[in-house]
Amino acid sequence: MSTIIVAEDGDLLAEVVEWDHDQPWINQEPIIRGTQLFKVSRKVLMEASEVFKFMLGGEWKEAHQAIVTLKDWTIASMKIWFQVLHNVTPNFDVPIQAMWHMVKIADYHRIDLLRLKDWFATWYERRPIDDWYAQYQTLGLPNPKWLLYPCWAFDHPKGFMRATEFCAYRYTHHVGEYNPTRFYDLHLPPRIILDKEQLNAAKGRLRTILHRELYEPNDKLLRATCTCKEKTLWGYEKALTVCGAWPLERVAQSTAMYDILGHLGKFSYELPSSACSVCRQDYGKVVEKGKRKTDIYFGGLCLDCMNKSKSKNQDRDYWKHSDLKEHEFVYGCRAGKHTQPSWYFSYMGRRQRQDQLYRAQKMGRYESDSD
Repeated sequence: MSTIIVAEDGDLLAEVVEWDHDQPWINQEPIIRGTQLFKVSRKVLMEASEVFKFMLGGEWKEAHQAIVTLKDWTIASMKIWFQVLHNVTPNFDVPIQAMWHMVKIADYHRIDLLRLKDWFATWYERRPIDDWYAQYQTLGLPNPKWLLYPCWAFDHPKGFMRATEFCAYRYTHHVGEYNPTRFYDLHLPPRIILDKEQLNAAKGRLRTILHRELYEPNDKLLRATCTCKEKTLWGYEKALTVCGAWPLERVAQSTAMYDILGHLGKFSYELPSSACSVCRQDYGKVVEKGKRKTDIYFGGLCLDCMNKSKSKNQDRDYWKHSDLKEHEFVYGCRAGKHTQPSWYFSYMGRRQRQDQLYRAQKMGRYESDSD
């Protein structure tokens, strides 16, 4: 077996044994997919990891061995960790599925995951991300939804914002996340992804915004007293129906917002020649305004705004969430300037405590957070 030299002056051989979890075990023993030796520095591993510190410098048997065996980790993921910890140029040619393995390695060995932050940023830049977003359905490329957890775990704000924006506009039903591994404990915080929470709440808000804009002519025509109002209203809604965007509540059950906005691009309505001045609205302009407002409404969730709303003072975070002015949240985030909805839906304070404070305010009293 060849040895990969990570540290030229290394004093330890780490044998990584990768198990094949796609195959059934034989006699209660896993199938071994591969084995690889790495020459590493005992000191470097001990300084980076509490587990390695006890394993290699404590009372464990590995402390007195020249070769230690690390079982059930992928060789590619362990190689990257060894390279990063030893300040050696790491490998970037790994699939997205490796990200969960590297997070689990860090979790198990008590290594600071953010030591891979720069590595992940470079890995991300080297991927054909634009192709993933444009052609994942036709070319079999990774679904951009797969980027949700890695971008969150490795603190990549631009990638996370783009992925969450994509999910809000491109998914028809409840937005979930993707985990291609057996490590089911690795997932986004429930508050981000569960129904009626951050991401799915933002997705539902898009429908509300569009419906409000498209309904403006209806509201005006239903209040009109002219004899042509019924024919005009019918014609407007018929035109919305023909282009595939109405009734919105029903269409949205099976059509993503991105596609609905595309359908509205085909909207065409010719007013009846007998329409009065009240009925003569610019319906095309109304639809275009609704499209534009909905299209730019949500720019994705912001990791920086999420972190800002998780300080120890939950009460201050709640009031800050209610009172911030636009100039206070659209600047200074690593993902770049964004609008109020991205900040609003990125709030990560405790929902229960938020509701308690709101009720207390309505009753004229305010209690501090004691827990």
